[in-house]
Amino acid sequence: MAFASVYPLVTARALAREFTYEVPEGVGPGAVVEVRFGNARRRGVVTEVGVAPPKGIDAAPVERVVEELPPALVELALWMAAYYGSTPGRALALVAPLKRKARGERPRPADRDVLAGEPEPAELSGSQRAALERIVGALAAGSGANVLLHGATGSGKTEVYLQACAAALERGRGAIVLVPEIALTPQTVGRFTARFGERIAILHSALSDAERRDERERIARGDARIVVGARSAVFAPVAELGVICVDEEHDSSYKQESDPRYDARTVAAKRAALEGAVAVFGSATPRPESWGTLERLELGGRLAGPLPPVRIVDLRREAGYPLPPRCLPSSAGSQSTGERRSCS
Repeated sequence: MAFASVYPLVTARALAREFTYEVPEGVGPGAVVEVRFGNARRRGVVTEVGVAPPKGIDAAPVERVVEELPPALVELALWMAAYYGSTPGRALALVAPLKRKARGERPRPADRDVLAGEPEPAELSGSQRAALERIVGALAAGSGANVLLHGATGSGKTEVYLQACAAALERGRGAIVLVPEIALTPQTVGRFTARFGERIAILHSALSDAERRDERERIARGDARIVVGARSAVFAPVAELGVICVDEEHDSSYKQESDPRYDARTVAAKRAALEGAVAVFGSATPRPESWGTLERLELGGRLAGPLPPVRIVDLRREAGYPLPPRCLPSSAGSQSTGERRSCS
């Protein structure tokens, strides 16, 4: 038997420290264990093994090992607790959520509520190819990198994400793709499912507890090597992580409003650094801090040509309700010129 430092998953700041427990041989950092804590049973996360037991106190043994987490996730959670002024217990609870009871056979989340996508890789433009080569080069080097994929809406950022994930799979590594809102998930999942099939898992707050459990178990087993989801998916237990893609990186939805109040973009960059992965931040309108600090990979304009022109019509000076004649499709010249009208 060995002794280990364990952080109980409790929220009280007075208990925000490690406790020593006796663990079986083979248990290492990242193990989620069940322990006696006071008069109750609590889950805890092993952070260090081989520590000296406290003098004059018999360390209690752990009651059972619940699951194993990648050690990098434990290091990430402890960094978050310090960086965002939270407690280790609250931060570790994000990477080791409570496991719910198994559910019966039901369709996987990726098998429903998705939009169809393209099964075959699209031919890349010159700028897409150059961006992908830079990402794959950093992935092959294994030293990690943070890059900004900058391009107008429709410039092909998603195809770069898809092929970057494929490159990670070819090297035996996994990938995480973050989208800012759950409403965008079906469209993204559709494209990734069409390309990668059952190797896709989904994680977001709209899933039931049982669905989240099932998806996390598929990820932990290695059945799903690519995870698509909202900000909490950055904590997915993907082993050998190679790529993290953060789509629409300018969106404020990546900020968590409850303790720990983390920014998933910052956490993604830190996790990539810990695991030697490549973090790709994509946006047509990036944040100033991303624009000023990240290496930029430029995609340029839309692959399908420029956006149609837009004319703003002030409805306060127009007759007609709810739309004045100039905003109707039958308006003279609107169909022939292809002009898109925005009325406000």
